[in-house]
Amino acid sequence: MGAKLSAEEILSNLEARAVLLREQVDGHARQEVYHREHRAAVAAELEKVQMNLEALRAALTSMADLPLPSSVPAAVVVEEELPATNRLMVGRLLRLVALGSGLAEPFGPTAVAAEVNRRFPDRLRKPVDTRVASDILRRMRAEGELVLVRKGKAAHEAWYTRRPGGS
Repeated sequence: MGAKLSAEEILSNLEARAVLLREQVDGHARQEVYHREHRAAVAAELEKVQMNLEALRAALTSMADLPLPSSVPAAVVVEEELPATNRLMVGRLLRLVALGSGLAEPFGPTAVAAEVNRRFPDRLRKPVDTRVASDILRRMRAEGELVLVRKGKAAHEAWYTRRPGGS
């Protein structure tokens, strides 16, 4: 048998152990309250997210039947309206897109170049550069076909709109 302990040592060990176990029980009770409150808050947030998710799904389902706005202008351009393939073709394509209804206003050279590259990839030898589009838009402004909304600077491009009442 091991070392013999006196009755007082056994009593003090048991009292110390009882205090430790009471602290652990109290700590677990506090954690239980915290976790219960945290669970309630997370459940409320989950309910809000579920409601928003269902509303978004319903809206997307109802919008699925609508045609995409970017698909309409591509169908409007008839092959006869497209310029013949030559060195001036890129400028004419840029003018066609800038004066067409496919771009949201105001627009800049980046949007015009991207739209030409998207709509007419088979007509281009290489993608239209933003600088070329910028040159054409400046010429169109000088000819009175476009209106300058914001002058271009080093940090941002110029914005244009179509002249009211057609070109």
